[in-house]
Amino acid sequence: MNWQIDAAIATIVSSVAIVASAIFVVIQLRQAARDHYFAITSHLFEIWQNPDCQEDQLFLLHKLSASTWEEFVAAGRGERAERALHRVAGFYDRVGNLVRHRLIREDDILPTVGGFAIAVWQRIEPIVLEVRRRENAFLFQNFESVLPNCCECYVSIADADANTTTQEPERIEPREAKRLLDADQAIMLDVSRSPNGLRIGGALRADPNDLTGWLAIVRPGKDVITYCT
Repeated sequence: MNWQIDAAIATIVSSVAIVASAIFVVIQLRQAARDHYFAITSHLFEIWQNPDCQEDQLFLLHKLSASTWEEFVAAGRGERAERALHRVAGFYDRVGNLVRHRLIREDDILPTVGGFAIAVWQRIEPIVLEVRRRENAFLFQNFESVLPNCCECYVSIADADANTTTQEPERIEPREAKRLLDADQAIMLDVSRSPNGLRIGGALRADPNDLTGWLAIVRPGKDVITYCT
């Protein structure tokens, strides 16, 4: 019976060896995929940071005088403007293609280049749209398709300023406040610092430092009238 035991042991050893080999192959493949991914993203950053690419990008942003296809043809066709257009927009088109096919993760590259991509597109969009109508209907479509992803990681200064503009609270007369309360169109909140102060009848109150408490009080669809004593 020893040969049966030996055969069983040999089978177990072979199975373990096969499993170990499979695990090793998987690890190697994953490492190769990570190395390949790193090589792709590194190469993209090298292209983007290349002085020629940066100079062409700055040219489009600050020195491109044409704002229509006719002006571009008259002043830049076959010159630096066309080279800059194809180099820079072509780069962002490649990035968009890689993101669209999920060959690179957008959060690995767009936080760095996304803001510039938006600025470049805003500058060249009229020219590109006219080229699509006249010569190449699919020009830089991947570039355009990735812009919403860029917007998610980039907010321009102008937009930030517009979104953070503060407004003075609207004052309301007591008679109008009473009318809204009687019509159940509003609720009144007592936001006084002292919890022991005088309170208007029907006014609601929560701990000023308890956001959850305030959210529980405020009801959707109701105007909110606040007062303090």
